[in-house]
Amino acid sequence: MKASKVQTLRGLACCLLLLYHVIGATASQGLRVQDGWLRQFTEALVVVRMPVFGLIAGAMHGLSSKRAWALVQHKAARLLLPMLSVGTLFALVQYAIPGSNFHTQDLWLLHIVPVAHYWFLESLFLIFCLMALMESVLPVRSFWIWFGYFSASVLTYLAHPGFIWFSVLGAGYLLPYFLLGLGMTRLQWDTHQQRHTTGVLCTALGAALVCWLMLRQSVLERFSAPVLLAGLLLSAGLWSLGWRNALLARIGDYSFVIFLFHTFFTSATRMALQALVPGSQWLVLVVSLPLGVLAPIGLQWLISRSQICSGLLLGTPQPHRACA
Repeated sequence: MKASKVQTLRGLACCLLLLYHVIGATASQGLRVQDGWLRQFTEALVVVRMPVFGLIAGAMHGLSSKRAWALVQHKAARLLLPMLSVGTLFALVQYAIPGSNFHTQDLWLLHIVPVAHYWFLESLFLIFCLMALMESVLPVRSFWIWFGYFSASVLTYLAHPGFIWFSVLGAGYLLPYFLLGLGMTRLQWDTHQQRHTTGVLCTALGAALVCWLMLRQSVLERFSAPVLLAGLLLSAGLWSLGWRNALLARIGDYSFVIFLFHTFFTSATRMALQALVPGSQWLVLVVSLPLGVLAPIGLQWLISRSQICSGLLLGTPQPHRACA
């Protein structure tokens, strides 16, 4: 497996996340698109954008030698420090600026109740803690051990764990995708399949299932069996395609800093353009998307000049481009 394939997929997921946030997760956010194909497309992205990030995290864990306390310690610095620093800054900015479309909960509940998309970092940390515990007892070394863990994760997902505090709900949402990625690398499934053929088939089936679901309902129920199946098919299919693209791979190199900071720049751009040119949805899209990529990359260059800032904001004391 070459890193460029992983970085290409990271870059693709990053672009889908940017598009999702610029358009708006709901009709009251972002561009405030009420209906039409753009709203439907945005809703369909739910099936693939965070599942792909979850699968990649699991696949990278399958290649890692870190276990137990070393794993938890590393991920606490890599995930929790940026979540607390950048996520808190984001919430405070949104709280202070009038006209923003994100309502911050009571400030004393920050990160107890997840903040915006930073829930992903907290949920992923919980998953790594769970993996450290499970694999200290029964490591994933065979298909049946993996299948036992995966089956339990699917049942947890379908049970829709409604405990949102500390991102427990998000961890339940991501866990099946994480374990699927873990199986891809830890069990070396890539060496036992015709990757391109499998990738095309899974991606086509997943896309067809999403289209069928969108025809039946305008809002997808995330914690449902059809949505989970579509997400597993699409994320596994995109992974198995082994697609390489130089531009997406370059974006993937900076996926972590883009994930952390893109909303600062895209939100400011949207608010400025909507004030200057009312009704300029497509202009906002065209300007915000590249800015949401380029501005965080430039910001990382500045942050990386200080080991303290790099550790606090990016989770690493050394200049580092790739997402954990």
